[in-house]
Amino acid sequence: MKIISVKSMTYRYHIPEDQQFGNSTRWNTTKNTVLVEVKTDAGITGYGEADAAGGPAESTAYLIDREIGPYVIGKDPFCVDEIFEDLYNRSMIHGRRGIIMHAISGVDCALWDIIGKAAGQPVYKLLGGARTKVQAYHSGGFYRRNVPDTWYGEEARLGYEKGYRAFKMKIGRYDLERDAERVRIVREAIGPDSKLMVDVNSNYTVKQAIQMGEKLKPYNLFFMEEPVSVEDPEGSAIVARNIPMNLAGYETEYTRYGYRNLIDKRAMDIVQVDSTRCGGLTESRKIAAYASAHKLPVTCHAFAGGLTFLAGLHFVCGVDNGFLCECEVNPNPLRTDMFKNYRMELDEDGYITVPEKPGFGAEIDFDAIEQYRIG
Repeated sequence: MKIISVKSMTYRYHIPEDQQFGNSTRWNTTKNTVLVEVKTDAGITGYGEADAAGGPAESTAYLIDREIGPYVIGKDPFCVDEIFEDLYNRSMIHGRRGIIMHAISGVDCALWDIIGKAAGQPVYKLLGGARTKVQAYHSGGFYRRNVPDTWYGEEARLGYEKGYRAFKMKIGRYDLERDAERVRIVREAIGPDSKLMVDVNSNYTVKQAIQMGEKLKPYNLFFMEEPVSVEDPEGSAIVARNIPMNLAGYETEYTRYGYRNLIDKRAMDIVQVDSTRCGGLTESRKIAAYASAHKLPVTCHAFAGGLTFLAGLHFVCGVDNGFLCECEVNPNPLRTDMFKNYRMELDEDGYITVPEKPGFGAEIDFDAIEQYRIG
């Protein structure tokens, strides 16, 4: 089997003004995604998603169509390690992180979809088949304009009613006292037995992160995500040793080489991986293996379209140390309307089951998302 074509498709959803949301550093006014279509001479087509959160989706698409795609034409899609190493070494001269790795990741995920379809197996089984379901967490609590702090508790309460028993919210934009009060409100809304996590998006200093960790101690947090910059692994390690909850990170890191540095320094307790950024599922499984050797669990970051979510779900269900699946709850039809035959549903325990159909197990509904197509 050989690859005969690689094509990108870009989409953008403009978030209505009254629904726009933010983290500690920026406001989200659009949701962008890049789908990657890889065709083979055996008539099997695979789809992946490349992250475009750091800039225009068109930039990522250009690299896929003009640089990454042409390199893989004629390759065997099963040879994911060979293809990744070739792409990584060819592109190293102009980048080992960021947009170039996003483009590689999208192509790589599409290859895994092809392999699954060719083998008649879901991707998670090809990665190791460690489990068929995983606890989902309600990824909300984003900053909203012109809402009272009690709004965050109401959002979490509604999530609890839908079956979630794990929740994440944003902190780091307001002063420590006000953000701590927001956490208290959410904890009260979800009860003492639910997992509660906070995400700083790297906006604290080491001192601030440790101070906030102490302020949040009464609320029994499961983890604090990305408290400081990924460029300061030593600082992150200091924070990890001095806060009363786990430290999770870093979705902003790339490849096994970047994660090796963080893991060796014990800069986190929970290794967070985004397969549409870090180098695809090929690199994700290597990161997971290195984390496993250090007795560290891995979880997925999923903050784009539907295929990003499914890639993360297959990843954490596939590897031995995977747990938790991020389920963003902000409005995004590129996530909720992307598939014809799949809808994310929680069981009575707040867990989500991975699709058992070949590949990623979902058929893209191009008609449903056509209105958001930009290229």
